[in-house]
Amino acid sequence: MLDFAAQTAALAAAGPLPLVVGGLAAAGLASLVPPPPAGLREPVSVSLEGGKAPLNTHGVGRGGKFPPFQGKVLAIERMGGRDAERDVSRIVIETGGVLFHEGQSFGVVPPSQPCILGNAACRTARIPFSQQGTKINSKGQEVPETVRLYSIASSRYGDRHDGKTCTLCVVRVVWRDEEGKVHRGVCSNYLCDLKVGDTIQMTGPSGTAMLLPDDHMQRRIVCVATGTGIAPFRAFWRRLFCDQVPGHPHGYQGRFWLLAGFANPDSELFTEELRTIQAANPDRFRLDVALSLTQTNKRGGPEYVQDRIEESGEEFLALLASDDALFYFCGLKRMYTSVMEVVERLGAERGIDTKALITKLKKEHRWHVETA
Repeated sequence: MLDFAAQTAALAAAGPLPLVVGGLAAAGLASLVPPPPAGLREPVSVSLEGGKAPLNTHGVGRGGKFPPFQGKVLAIERMGGRDAERDVSRIVIETGGVLFHEGQSFGVVPPSQPCILGNAACRTARIPFSQQGTKINSKGQEVPETVRLYSIASSRYGDRHDGKTCTLCVVRVVWRDEEGKVHRGVCSNYLCDLKVGDTIQMTGPSGTAMLLPDDHMQRRIVCVATGTGIAPFRAFWRRLFCDQVPGHPHGYQGRFWLLAGFANPDSELFTEELRTIQAANPDRFRLDVALSLTQTNKRGGPEYVQDRIEESGEEFLALLASDDALFYFCGLKRMYTSVMEVVERLGAERGIDTKALITKLKKEHRWHVETA
């Protein structure tokens, strides 16, 4: 097992970018960065199987059966190397056992979040009135701040395998307007600046678009992601390859194919974890990574995730026409648009009506898309 303290020191010495890590050993998380090289599938201490995915059990105002719950930061880690294109943090949060399923999101209440129902609702949600605030919307109107949703990047059993933690993968949002003024995303900067032991108000779980079907432990699964769009797919691979899922003594019996796009090697996310799982499961786990700033495609241009699909066009189209494969896409809208263009062209070159196949997949709930 790798020495996490040594790894942290090495990363911190690699460059000036901040790396904030703490509490991993005490929280039982040291073995998960990266996962243990042998065995991988760890026993879970509780069974969270069966039943439908919970939905919006905690929310603001009338948004949930219960008020927001309090999460506690167990660990926060700056991901990537010194030349990473974006500032991304992995945040492990103790949830107290709030149930969720893979493919869902948790909402985070910014510190200035107001409650729509006024002071009474804010007190119920445990949000001090002094912290309430507003923002200016696209119409120039002053409106309440809104809850931000983040895809959960851990299985329902969490990184301690006890069902009491979740992991978020958050990119710090900073941009400059036409006048040169710097703007910072309210919630992303709030989260990336957290320290171990800090508490945050959370809502959810939310979302059904990216859920896995009941028989996913036997299905072939294709996941296409760019950047932090990889977050929900980490939830998938943790469940399939890192948890000893109750009722499945032989583990995952399908084949998992992840196609991920990043800017450069320093921008890759969960690299060590993915390589370890790939090495331990060569027949069931396939990983294709496209690095647009350091790799070139066959036409001499930047290598994007759609180019990886084109390079394996025959296999991708075969899965598209199969009766069992599941497809998931998460990331930028332009990524999905580019992927569709490539898939349609691959089909046209081979006389295959890919639009009809995708329509069939959607009707069978085997085509899942979440883009921004």
